[in-house]
Amino acid sequence: MKSLEKATADYEKAKEKMEVSKARYEADLKRFKAAEIAKTEAENLEIVRIIRAMDMSIPELEAFKKRMKTELPGRVEIQKEETKPDDEFRENEAEEEV
Repeated sequence: MKSLEKATADYEKAKEKMEVSKARYEADLKRFKAAEIAKTEAENLEIVRIIRAMDMSIPELEAFKKRMKTELPGRVEIQKEETKPDDEFRENEAEEEV
């Protein structure tokens, strides 16, 4: 009987630790996601600030964008490649949530 009581007590203790660890993980994940959203928003605001500083109309900005794609095609490919690791991270994160 003592063996069963000890095993049950160990089980309950391990279960409690796991629940605390899980709660901590979920809190950390929420903090991480909030930081990620804040970072993205800050990046977007910086991009908008830079674009506005260029003092171009929307048609001029679209023409500039087209010119950049045709004159610097290697640069556009590099930028697309740089975004892949983030996309893979988000795919892995989505799989973990399921």
